[in-house]
Amino acid sequence: MSSTERSGPRASTATGFESSIDDMAAKGAAALRDGKASFDQAVSDIGEKGQEALQGAREVRDTVADAVLRSIRVRPYTTLAIAGFIGFLYGAMRRR
Repeated sequence: MSSTERSGPRASTATGFESSIDDMAAKGAAALRDGKASFDQAVSDIGEKGQEALQGAREVRDTVADAVLRSIRVRPYTTLAIAGFIGFLYGAMRRR
């Protein structure tokens, strides 16, 4: 028997060690795949929430724009007075 051949308890220990390493590598690869899938899902969820927030902001912008235009048509002088007051307050705050 040569020194490179394995037999007996040493061979089973080496084979057990190699199978343990293979098992750990398979578990590690599976964990990485699961982690990547979870990360991709989280990114997708964040993207969807961002789109929803953007759509909500657009709706608010449209509502405010409609309210301002309606206010200008119905009460032009009141709207002008409010705009002048806001400008006065802004100027007073900038002066300090």
